[in-house]
Order: sequence, then structure tokens, then C-alpha cells
Amino acid sequence: MSEVEMSQEQLNYELAVYREQVAMIKRETERVSLTTIDLTNALKTVENLQSGEALIPIGGGALARGTVSNTMVLVPIGAEYLLEMDKDMAADEMRRRIDATRKAIEKLNIEFNRIVGKLREVSGQLQRIEVQDQLNQRVDSNIREDYI
Repeated sequence: MSEVEMSQEQLNYELAVYREQVAMIKRETERVSLTTIDLTNALKTVENLQSGEALIPIGGGALARGTVSNTMVLVPIGAEYLLEMDKDMAADEMRRRIDATRKAIEKLNIEFNRIVGKLREVSGQLQRIEVQDQLNQRVDSNIREDYI
């Protein structure tokens, strides 16, 4: 295997790795974005929570009419544990989490742009090698034709 072929193989491998990283970051960004939407909806619900009649989701798009008698909120704190908070504390916690997810999206976007830059760089290198290889093959072909 020639040095050019080894270099092309290495660059093709790097290209595949960068493409997979880009796809992974896109998936993670979508997941975090959905989390942000869920948290924003939860924040709106908590902010508007009050005692009185309400429609309560029971799953599958079905709702039950009920009465809210307590405006304390159970907030997940990790590992499937819940912490009971008053609605103001719960709203503050939701805002904090929304900010954290937005910062995570910003970091993912920065990493995405960095990897896309590397992807373009490697793609350009590979293209230059392929063009140079084609030129070398033409020159070799022309030299053979001239001497045969």
C-alpha cells in the first residue's frame, strides 16, 4: 500500500469519526431541547397553579376534572427521588434547570461547530490528495505514451 493510499485511508477514517460525532451531537441537542420544552411547560403549569377546580391529565390524552387543594409540588431531584416544594421554590428550580439546559445546548453547539470545522478540514485534505493523485496518474500516463 502506497503512502498516498495510507494517507487517504487515515483521512477517510477521520472523516467517518467526525461524521458520527456530528450525528451524536445532533441527537443530544435534540434530546436536551426536548427537555427544555418539557421544563418550560412545567414552569408555566407551576406558575399558574392555584387551589380550585382543574383538569388533571391521567394519561393517554385523557383528563379528569378534579379539585386542587394543595399547591405543593413534587419536583424530581434525581435517581427517581422527589422533593416537595412550594410553588415558588419549584418555579425557581424549573428556571434553574431551564438555564442549565440552555447552557448545555450552547456548549453542544460550540462543540458541533468545532467538529464541523475539523470535518471540513479533513474533507479538504482528502480532496487535495485525490486531485494530486489524479494529476500524478495523468502525468505518468502521458510519460508512458511519450516513450512507448
